Amino acid sequence: MIKNKIKEVTSTGFGSNISNESDRLITKDGTFNIKKEGLTFFERFNLFHSLINMNTVSFFICLMIGFFLLNLLFTITYLIIGLDNLEGTTTGNDFFDAFYFSAQTLTTVGYGGLHPTGKVISLIASLEAFTGLLGFAVSTGLLYGRFSKPKPKIMFSDNALISPYNKINGLMVRVANPKNNQLINVTAKMMYSQIEESNEKKTRRFYSLDLEIDKISLFVTSWTVVHPINNESPLYNLKRKDIEERKGELILLLSAYDESYSQNLHARTSYKVEEIVEEAKFIPVIGFNEDEQSVIHLNKLSDYKKV
Repeated sequence: MIKNKIKEVTSTGFGSNISNESDRLITKDGTFNIKKEGLTFFERFNLFHSLINMNTVSFFICLMIGFFLLNLLFTITYLIIGLDNLEGTTTGNDFFDAFYFSAQTLTTVGYGGLHPTGKVISLIASLEAFTGLLGFAVSTGLLYGRFSKPKPKIMFSDNALISPYNKINGLMVRVANPKNNQLINVTAKMMYSQIEESNEKKTRRFYSLDLEIDKISLFVTSWTVVHPINNESPLYNLKRKDIEERKGELILLLSAYDESYSQNLHARTSYKVEEIVEEAKFIPVIGFNEDEQSVIHLNKLSDYKKV
């Protein structure tokens, strides 16, 4: 009767086949731990997705490389057709003269020193100016897409703790919002996954864990997500060795509405058995400063003590 109360989840998207399963389903940063193969290069490569999601330094390096290569392409074109019809050259070096002219044309700066006088080179310059306009339009769109995309920076504790809770034990994970954006209507969902043997066949099963509180209206400070380990929990009477043998994994998913972007955002992480600490509880991170203002010490979010 107790087993019937345990909520098994079958719509996770991971499936139950464990023949080619990785060490963990979800990495600590929330990405899915799976590699997709069998696609061609163009099917696998998504330039827009890569540019939107890469870090800021890499993004601007890619823009600079693209700008340089495009200039180099038109520079070579000008050298091939010749610079006889290019007026205002001052460096005495055909390559640098062509490169400077290409850069001025691509950016539509046009200082006036370098200018074409022939029909062919003027046609190529017109094509380059059009290409530059399109390139800067695309770059602007990418920049806007990066800035307008909500980036969940929710912090998760490094470990999940099994702590005393209402005369039983509770599985606890602490989360916090380090940014100044206002998150409202935050919901949490916790699942536990393990490998089980049925009819001499091993399959992975997922169970939904009941939470003490699964939704808060305002994410102001920190939130300790608690799953009571009672007789209706799939973790009831499970030992650390049992979780390790069954390759158990705890998955936590958070969803919230970000008022700054007026969009929903999602964050997730997982914990393996080596990241679950027994007989411990989190150290408080909220206090007051000299002005009696509430302060949260985010650098202590993962701190705990044994009990």
